[in-house]
Amino acid sequence: MAIFLLVISFIIDGVIILTLLTISTRVKKTEELEMRQEEVAREIEDMFTSYLMEIKEENKRMSSWLQPEKHSINDQKTEGGKAIADESISTKHYKVKSSEEHTNYSPPLSNEGKDFFERSDNYRILELRRVGYSVDEIAKKLDRGKTEIELFIKFEQKH
Repeated sequence: MAIFLLVISFIIDGVIILTLLTISTRVKKTEELEMRQEEVAREIEDMFTSYLMEIKEENKRMSSWLQPEKHSINDQKTEGGKAIADESISTKHYKVKSSEEHTNYSPPLSNEGKDFFERSDNYRILELRRVGYSVDEIAKKLDRGKTEIELFIKFEQKH
């Protein structure tokens, strides 16, 4: 009878050791998974940070590009007997065309090859994309931001 109890004791000890090993391997796997998740979280945070920095740079570049050159025409202007100071005005003037002007458009004719026209960046983006350039290559070629190129391509695909 003592041998029988001794064998059962060894079997129970073996099951307990096996259970402890299984639990320890699961704990290790959980710790590894947590470490991977922390790494992924850091990578995502770094990616968002770089994305935001790129957007800030593009915004600065775009705001400097959109800043009109200013100069003053007159220092003062009289109206109704009062002196009103003119603010500096932009050298760029924008005109909204009517629908009739849009439908009657014809491209300018070249004068015996002396004149040439440069394609817009938007056309060049679409043309380079059609040829097979990647977004990074297009951005480098046109000196634009990757996100700007990606957004333009996405907007054009919707239309």
